[in-house]
Amino acid sequence: MPIMELPIKSVNVTFELTTESELDDNKRSLKSGNELIDWIRLGNSGVDLTGVGGRMRIVGPAELKKHCTKDDAWLAIRGRVYNITHYLPYHPGGAEELMRGAGRDATELFDNIHPWINYDSLLVKCLVGNLRADTPDNDIFFDASDSFPESDLLISSSKAQIQIRNRNNYTKNTIPTEKKNPYLQAGNSQNSQKIKSFKQEDALFPGYIGTLHVLKREVYAEDVPPAIFFDWEQSLTKLTIEVYTGPMSNPSAYSHIAEHNLLIVVTVNGWIRTIKLVTEESLLESLHTSVCFESGKIEIIAYKTESKMWKCCGEVTIGAASKDLSPQIMSFKVVDNKKLTHDTRLLTIAPCLGSIVIPIGHHIRIHQTIAGSEYIRSYTPVSNYWIDSKSYNNTHLHLAIKRYDNGILSPMLTTLSFKDDLKVSGPYGTFALHKLKLIKRILLIAAGSGITPMLGLIKFMLSRTNPLCERVQLLFFNKTEKDIMFQESFEELANRDQRFTVVHILSNASSTWTGRKGRINIELISAVLIGGSMTYEEDSLFICICGPTEFSHAALKILKSLRIEENSIHVFIS
Repeated sequence: MPIMELPIKSVNVTFELTTESELDDNKRSLKSGNELIDWIRLGNSGVDLTGVGGRMRIVGPAELKKHCTKDDAWLAIRGRVYNITHYLPYHPGGAEELMRGAGRDATELFDNIHPWINYDSLLVKCLVGNLRADTPDNDIFFDASDSFPESDLLISSSKAQIQIRNRNNYTKNTIPTEKKNPYLQAGNSQNSQKIKSFKQEDALFPGYIGTLHVLKREVYAEDVPPAIFFDWEQSLTKLTIEVYTGPMSNPSAYSHIAEHNLLIVVTVNGWIRTIKLVTEESLLESLHTSVCFESGKIEIIAYKTESKMWKCCGEVTIGAASKDLSPQIMSFKVVDNKKLTHDTRLLTIAPCLGSIVIPIGHHIRIHQTIAGSEYIRSYTPVSNYWIDSKSYNNTHLHLAIKRYDNGILSPMLTTLSFKDDLKVSGPYGTFALHKLKLIKRILLIAAGSGITPMLGLIKFMLSRTNPLCERVQLLFFNKTEKDIMFQESFEELANRDQRFTVVHILSNASSTWTGRKGRINIELISAVLIGGSMTYEEDSLFICICGPTEFSHAALKILKSLRIEENSIHVFIS
């Protein structure tokens, strides 16, 4: 379904303060010129706040312990090590309060005092690297002064080093042990295993250090290119590249081999960066690209032509950030074309070169020339989770394409065959994932093929670890029962996870239909939002809408009449 976005008004930022005495105490702790805005300016000034040249490294507990003075202070939060030396004068609670966590893992201390604070946003320019799990013999095998990627940590393949490397892989970023999900129904181990299959692989949570008071809404500087960090590791047969873009940054990633170089194109908030890796040895063209959307980590797995350990990954160049309003058109091939409903096909395509990941809530465009004129249609890809993915891999994009007999492109697209060519551009979209950072309940209102942007949101919200999602409710409008896409998948998910519910509403239901009937109306929406399971409270509920233009405008009008704040809504218009 063609998709475009309906812009929602920008939101004013207000501050929610605690007590007056606490505010006075914080003010007394800060000198003139040490306010939050001054810290942001310092971070953007180009000064190296990491103290290690801005290069990601692995830090052991013994090394961390050495950095415990006001002139040299490091601390760790959730497996990430930060050099807080420069930040001490800017800490609203005073330097002494922050020094309580210096030289050690301060995660517990942080969570006890202010777990809601966005530490990673504020200290992103101070990031030293990852905290290595403690073992008695760490320093025997690793020189803590080494840095990535020039480190010799992976030169030797001795048994001792392999054991340490395996341990580091297991405890990478020192992610907390996964907690049991109280919302998953017990007694079905097979279903429980399936829900785990789309758990985020990392949990680098957003936050920020200090006793700064809670912002009702955060402002993200979209006109400032976000910082990214590069890391790598290897085995005998493969090279793994990790690019960190920041929690909830919703990045896109396109990786491919060009002239024996590995190129990674990363897009965050419209800012594009190209990472060029001139590798020590050659790589196969087959690449696996994935994104952990909660942590913002991009992972590219490349396979070596020759099985051996490399001395280093090669020469890395991270290009300057730029904004490109006309994304490059890429060549794709059709992989599969199968029936989804009576009038909708699931078209599976793959880039002819490399591997691509589309951000949540964003779409691609298909370009086709017919009779000398170019026609363009937009489609939101469907993830492997919602289909039988045994026959597909990470490089494939799945598009739900509804056929309109009098349409221009859909009759052609729904009849494409294996290896047919397509021209594709993107990704496109304005959906900001960070808006869901504190959201625990989400209401999705979709009609027809407008369901496709919602699929990624459902998967993300139910798999997110911090904060744990409480409820996802889908109101799905269609004409008849045979028009409902992914109906079995929704039923399976609802049985597996009590947090998810779906209500089907049909406008032209048969006499055997026992569910809801009719069109979108204020009575239906108000029943959900007023006194129902999705009772509206600003900052805890978010609402997304997608469907035909008339439907989306009607839904938005209803929500406004119910006094739902516009900053709690995102609308995709077809």
